[in-house]
Amino acid sequence: MSYSAHRFRRIAQRVLGHIVVFAISLFFLTPAVWMFFTAFKSNKDVFRFPPTLLPYSAKQVMVDGELWPLYDVPVDGEIRQLARTKVSEGQATYVDPDDPSQVIEMRARYAEPVLTVEFQWHNFGDAMNRSVRPGIKVNFWTYLKNSLIFAFWAIVGTLVSCTPVAYGFSRIRWPGREIVFLLVLSTMMLPYQVTMIPLYLFFTETMKWGDTLLPIVVPTFFANPFDIFLLRQFFRGIPEELADAARVDGASEFLIFLRIILPLSKPILAAITVFTFLWAWNDFLGPLLYLNNPENFTLALGLQDFQGQRNTEWNQLMAASVVFTVPIIIAFFFAQRTFVEGIKLTGTKG
Repeated sequence: MSYSAHRFRRIAQRVLGHIVVFAISLFFLTPAVWMFFTAFKSNKDVFRFPPTLLPYSAKQVMVDGELWPLYDVPVDGEIRQLARTKVSEGQATYVDPDDPSQVIEMRARYAEPVLTVEFQWHNFGDAMNRSVRPGIKVNFWTYLKNSLIFAFWAIVGTLVSCTPVAYGFSRIRWPGREIVFLLVLSTMMLPYQVTMIPLYLFFTETMKWGDTLLPIVVPTFFANPFDIFLLRQFFRGIPEELADAARVDGASEFLIFLRIILPLSKPILAAITVFTFLWAWNDFLGPLLYLNNPENFTLALGLQDFQGQRNTEWNQLMAASVVFTVPIIIAFFFAQRTFVEGIKLTGTKG
């Protein structure tokens, strides 16, 4: 095979690979794109058939000081744009905007509305400020605040509890270390459904923490095996000579952990922060299990409550869903480099 043919084959394979990846990404992005544009539609436009991606609204025109929708009306073999002023029993009345004295009556189904692209930005304000339950001063701003509080303390609890445990498993030698580590990892095989009822009884009956964020926040301060494993693998990739030099200078294990290990572990700490944020932000089962008062609901639970309380305003629900999704995208966008680097180094070292 000649060099030119080999080069052409490589380029063709690369182009084909990009096309496949692009097609797969479109498959996963389509629901998100549809949700985004639906958030800008009117509730009537949501149910337009055939459906359209962009938000459309009926174009309106001023006739005798009043706004009326504009329609394409077939008149004498041509299409004219007329304002519809009345509809009764399928019969519509149309007038010429330039000459209101010209009145035409015909079946409404023969005319098509003149549509124009119009983004309904007010959907976001209406959705966030709308009271989900009548008589209770609760809206999506309340849910957003609760979700941010939960995510913040979940991140703090995970980092504070998992990092010292992982350091103990990776850098300090003590009898039975590997056996205990295997026992910790084995807890990952225990489904949450097995511990759900005992934990619920413990937090609500024993601790009296029912209907608060404590039952879903406090467990994050007791570490979890997945993040311990990631941190341990990363810590083991840091040269031991750095710690030995610090010990020679009289540094304690705590100072080595605080001054040497943690500053070198920013990539994996960023990755765990993103993982924890995604889990806390999307968690539905925990808040559903422990929270009863709408004032304590998180966004994940609030969206479901909004859909179940009334005839759903789908455009406002999609607007609230966009607000729910944007922080996830922003978090991953700003932490993308350190996130990918942390995962890469964790998988190749240790």
